[in-house]
Amino acid sequence: MEQIDKLKEEIKELNNAAISLQNQLHDLAEGLPMHLEELPELARRTFETFSELTAKRQELKSLKSQKV
Repeated sequence: MEQIDKLKEEIKELNNAAISLQNQLHDLAEGLPMHLEELPELARRTFETFSELTAKRQELKSLKSQKV
């Protein structure tokens, strides 16, 4: 059960980071073409964070199904 709780906390932190990056990306897009040079890095970080979040959610789902 401890592993599931730890994973839930990681997911919560990743979700917060993903939402923050999503908002930053949205704000940057609204201001284009200003700060255009920041777009690739911010988009990469956003993509990676959401990808990691998706993987962690799948891991949690898998762990929960094993407990049943």
